Amino acid sequence: MTNYATQWPGATPMNDAATMRSATPQEAGMAVSKLGFAKPVPDSGYRWWYIDGFSDCGRFGVTVIAFIGSVFSPYYFRARQRGNCSPTNHVSLNVILYGPEKSRWCMTERGQQALTQRSDALTIGPSQIRATESGLTITVEERTSPWGQRVSGEINVRFNRASKECFQLDQECHHWWWPLAPIANIEVTMDRPALSWRGPGYVDSNLGNAPVEHGFNAWNWCRGHSSDGDCEIHYDVQLRGGGEKQVSLRIDRDSSIQRTPSPPLQHLPKAPIWRVARPARLPISTQPVAKTLEDTPFYTRSRLSGPEGQFMHESLDVTRLCRTWVQLLLPFRMPRRG
Repeated sequence: MTNYATQWPGATPMNDAATMRSATPQEAGMAVSKLGFAKPVPDSGYRWWYIDGFSDCGRFGVTVIAFIGSVFSPYYFRARQRGNCSPTNHVSLNVILYGPEKSRWCMTERGQQALTQRSDALTIGPSQIRATESGLTITVEERTSPWGQRVSGEINVRFNRASKECFQLDQECHHWWWPLAPIANIEVTMDRPALSWRGPGYVDSNLGNAPVEHGFNAWNWCRGHSSDGDCEIHYDVQLRGGGEKQVSLRIDRDSSIQRTPSPPLQHLPKAPIWRVARPARLPISTQPVAKTLEDTPFYTRSRLSGPEGQFMHESLDVTRLCRTWVQLLLPFRMPRRG
């Protein structure tokens, strides 16, 4: 395993105050069995399952996020302020296709009547995520925003087995992250738009027993794969009450997780449109080349390339998410069908 403290001078050593503690999915409340699709989500809380992947050729990509209690929803934000805290009334499937010609963005919020939770499947409106013996099958039937184009097809994710370790993101034990299948294979077969490709994939899940804005000011996260096929992940959160939590992991194909010292913090150029900061703990010795995939008023997703490899990177500014002007903009990208 790479010795980060030696390879990257300035790497952050692990210490008890800043390092995230771990637990099993059962202890964290994320799952009793399987992937936790049937677990109730607490009032004012949230749960999401995140999948991403890129084609072997590097030209295409996909991100899918299934939300119960949609963290970024302006409707759920207002409902919590009014005391209506039911997360099941704010569900959505965020589907994003990346490509040189056939990019699509979908995120329609729906009410509780559109949600069905079973131990082996999560249905949100006409779309569904189903647990299989080999991983996940995602049936997509969505419409783009704002133009309403149909996005239809199937995404299959295959992985050996789900990991058995979750990580506590905050001090109060309200927010958890589960790197469920950091090493996976993904196959995308879309009818609309006509699209088919395969490549490496990634799956994780987050759970909150309280609103995300109560726990954090910001966070950044990145993951990549080494030449020998292992996955490395670096997660860095800025807590609402001050201080930070961080964890760096190395995961092999057998889902064995080992902690490593965190690489030094780099400050990438701000996102080009909305100027969201992009701090990153990267095991890259030179400034990476960033391809911006998502540039929003409060969030960025980027693909980073450097001599040590390629990384998916996310940066979330929770403080800006709560600004009134941002909340007023969000419905244009996230319509609701009640």
